[in-house]
Amino acid sequence: MISRLHSSALLRGRSQERALYSNHFRPRAALAAALALGLGAFSLSAPGQQLYRWVDDDGKTHFSDRLPPEATGKARVELSEEGIPVREVERAKTREEWLQEQELERLRRETQAQVDKQRKEDEILLRSYRSADDLMMMRDGKIEAIDVMIQQIKGNIRRLQNRVNRLQANAADLERAGKPIHPTLEGDIRSTKDNIEDQLALILQHERDKQGVYEKFAEDLERFRRLKDVREPVVDQSSEQVRLGLKNLVLCANDRECDLLWGQAIGYVEAHSTQPIESLSDNVVITTAPQDEEDISLIVSRIAIDATSPDAGSVLFLDLQCSSYTETASSCRTPARIEVLEGFRAALLGDAAGRMPEDKSGEDAGAAGTEATSAAPERAPAPAPAPAQKPAPAGQ
Repeated sequence: MISRLHSSALLRGRSQERALYSNHFRPRAALAAALALGLGAFSLSAPGQQLYRWVDDDGKTHFSDRLPPEATGKARVELSEEGIPVREVERAKTREEWLQEQELERLRRETQAQVDKQRKEDEILLRSYRSADDLMMMRDGKIEAIDVMIQQIKGNIRRLQNRVNRLQANAADLERAGKPIHPTLEGDIRSTKDNIEDQLALILQHERDKQGVYEKFAEDLERFRRLKDVREPVVDQSSEQVRLGLKNLVLCANDRECDLLWGQAIGYVEAHSTQPIESLSDNVVITTAPQDEEDISLIVSRIAIDATSPDAGSVLFLDLQCSSYTETASSCRTPARIEVLEGFRAALLGDAAGRMPEDKSGEDAGAAGTEATSAAPERAPAPAPAPAQKPAPAGQ
């Protein structure tokens, strides 16, 4: 009885093993059959040859040991002899896709170059300055260096203008005596006037350089505060000087308007300077130097925008005269002097706007001719300050 039960259990165990074996190997057999249908024909006849799997335009999958011409540009999978994928090849790119990829790569390189450049500049900025105050001190030092050059140029202009006055006086004496003016004398007068024009243009260029310094350091200061995560406001005393960059500069578009505004500029100097006019010409007016801190001494110049085009317009520029050539603008500017500079533009353009409405188009054209007035305010009448004049020294 026990022997029959043992035999029956043994038969059932073998039957289960056969079932498990069949279930385990049936899927692999099916896969092998599928591969045999697609690969068997050439895998047996060409061992070691590269095999490919690719899809045609109709969505049908193909297996082959070589690619037909119509499949060379399509995506494909390279298979081993056993049918295992070893490498995937993307489809060939169109010319448009290739060009787009090249452009994207160029943009990525440029972007990375900008990022690297910015990081380098940030590192230099942080190494160069310990605080925002250090940065502003460096800026002020650059501004003062430019101011010293401007004061030296003003001294040159004063000497050149005195020379012109002497030469013109000599020419007038010859005319009164009925004698001809020698060409050399005429040439000296002409060349000295040209030299004055060059010096005036140089002053205007230095003023623009100062504006560039202010703008650059404003960006550096903002970046420094961001890098240092400084949240408290930084007290910057330069805003007043930046505002003066436009209020003491006036643009005129043509000779007629420039002549009118030039006459008003001379009147403004006469009304607001405490010092008498020392030298006056067609393009520069200079008062005598200040004698003390309360004196207001001015220089106003008329600078052609384009020397080769007489009717291209001019810039009228008002500035302070300091007591010495080495004195900087920051030490020369007192509240009363700043008030005079700030009133210059409004005084001239407010009056001109009321008297010459037909020239507004010309004013626009002139404004487009120079970047110095890119943020020029609208023309509107505004009262100008008029400090009490000092009496002229005896003999002047």
